[in-house]
Amino acid sequence: MVKQDVIDLVESVHYHKIRAGETHRFIDISIVVAEGRLFCRQYFFSKQSWYHAFQEDPNGTIKCGDKVIKVHGVIPEDLNTINEKVNQAYLDKYGKAANKIVQEEHMDRTMELIPIFD
Repeated sequence: MVKQDVIDLVESVHYHKIRAGETHRFIDISIVVAEGRLFCRQYFFSKQSWYHAFQEDPNGTIKCGDKVIKVHGVIPEDLNTINEKVNQAYLDKYGKAANKIVQEEHMDRTMELIPIFD
C-alpha cells in the first residue's frame, strides 16, 4: 500500500476509526483529505482523548473498513493556513452534518494523520 492507496481508501469510506497508541480502543472518527493529506478533528473535548494521547505519543492506527493503517498523529505546522481547506473537505464529504466540526473550537483541534509504511 502506498500513500495514494490510503488517500483513496479514506475517501471511499464515510466513517473511520482511530486508536492512539497500542492500548487505547478504536473509536469512531471522521477523516478527510485536504491537499493530499489526512486530517481529523477532536469532536468532544475530553482531556483523556485520542487527541491528547497523540500529543504524548504520535503512534497510532486508523481503520477504514477492514483495512488497518499505522499513522503518526501530529498537529500540522501549517494549521492556520490548512484549516480552511480542511473545513471545505469536511463540508464536501459530510455536508450539513459537518457544520459543528468546522467551527473555531474544533479547528484548533485539527490533527494530521501521516501514514506509516513498514
